[in-house]
Order: sequence, then C-alpha cells, then structure tokens
Amino acid sequence: MDNFDIRILKEISKNSRKPLRDIGKSIGIFSPSAISRRIREMQENSIIKGFKAEIDFKKLGYNFITVTFVRAKYGTQYHDVVAEKIMKIRGVIDIFFLLGDIDFYLFCATRDKDDYVNILNELEKITEIERTDTHTVLNMYKYHDISNIF
Repeated sequence: MDNFDIRILKEISKNSRKPLRDIGKSIGIFSPSAISRRIREMQENSIIKGFKAEIDFKKLGYNFITVTFVRAKYGTQYHDVVAEKIMKIRGVIDIFFLLGDIDFYLFCATRDKDDYVNILNELEKITEIERTDTHTVLNMYKYHDISNIF
C-alpha cells in the first residue's frame, strides 16, 4: 500500500459509489483503470472487504438506538460461543469482542424501548452471559469515518 491507496480508501469510505474518474481527480491519478486496478488489488488482499450502504435507522422507523455492554462467563472459546448466539438476535447491528472487564459491545437498533426489551430477554437466555449494561444513544456524530487514522 502506498499513499495513493490510502487516499483512495479515504475517498471510497466517504462515498463508495464515487466515479473512478472523480476519485482520480481528487487524489492525482487521472487514469480510471489505474484506480480500478488499485481497488481490485485491495479487495484481493482483503483490505477492502465489501461495499455497504450507510443506513439511517431513524428514517426506517428504528428510533431507539442503544449500546449494550455484555460481561460473559470466562471459559474456553467463550467469546466465539457467546458471539454466535448474540448474532442471531434481531436488532443487534454490531458486535465487538473487547479486552478488559467488559467482554462485548453491542450496537442495537429497534423501533422503541419495548422492542429493545426483546433483545434483553434474548440476552438473558444466553447462559454464558453474566450481566449487561445498556446506554441509550441520543446522537451519532461520527460513524465509520477513517479520515483520522491515516
């Protein structure tokens, strides 16, 4: 990876549908085929894992956004077992395994608090979970923005 690849990543992280010619103009490579080749190489090397749409949950009626911290019972491969079970719960958008006192971070989107209670009920059924701690998200200011890491 070189500086041009990093600049391409920044451009497509803002808008993955931006035309190759426009990406080239903004980074100083004027050959769309060169941009395409670099993107394809980053895909082949699993630097780029896919292209996803950024969803506005509230416009879809999912107005109750939460972050839930989960503490699980330590054991052999417990994180994989717990993560597999959590992945099946409707409304859980992101799952991160953490080091420290908290084992998992869950980002959830539901229509209202009553729908979120369904997530809590499903979490309670997972015997490997010791406890949860939920926080309601009032505003999202930054979401998957890579501009500060390079």
